[in-house]
Amino acid sequence: MLFNRSKDRLFYQIMVDATANIMEAAQLFRENVETLEEKEKYAERIKELESKGDEYTHLLIKELNQTFVTPLDHEDILKLASNVDDVLDGIEACAARFVYMHVDKSTPYLVKFAEILENSARHLQDAFIALEKRDFGTIRKISVEINNLENEGDKLMRESVSTLFEEPVDPVELIKMKEIYERLEDVTDTFEDVMDVMESVVMKYA
Repeated sequence: MLFNRSKDRLFYQIMVDATANIMEAAQLFRENVETLEEKEKYAERIKELESKGDEYTHLLIKELNQTFVTPLDHEDILKLASNVDDVLDGIEACAARFVYMHVDKSTPYLVKFAEILENSARHLQDAFIALEKRDFGTIRKISVEINNLENEGDKLMRESVSTLFEEPVDPVELIKMKEIYERLEDVTDTFEDVMDVMESVVMKYA
């Protein structure tokens, strides 16, 4: 039987903890873009969470290598772990860009992107909690929600970049903000990538 061994709990707990870590990073990112007045401090804290996320990934791989029978296929767990890691890497990369690109002023678009990331992170954690419970109906609903948020991110990127070219702006500032807006949209894609893998898992085990 699947999902009935004590070791199973460990795999799910690591993945849920990893998504809680992403949730914390997304909350910090949102706080950061409210003003960007303490961007260095926030970038450092988010970097610490990114390193913690790497530890979760390494722990999961270690347990996979030591466990013959797992609650999901080894390949599925590895894909989920890798894509979850990509989410946090993306958030950290955006926070770092504020520092080394010397972005000192926030914009309404940055705030909206941060809200999308925070909402996506919350849904992602709920999805992994549902996965352990084999609540596949909830996972499908969450997948739709995250897809909707990704669509919002895509529209927001187009609008924000379009605005840069509509209004007079310093060329260097345009390059910086265009890069950041596009990178933030990429992060919304990574949430959807996780859910694509999870939906394939649902199809396999439902």
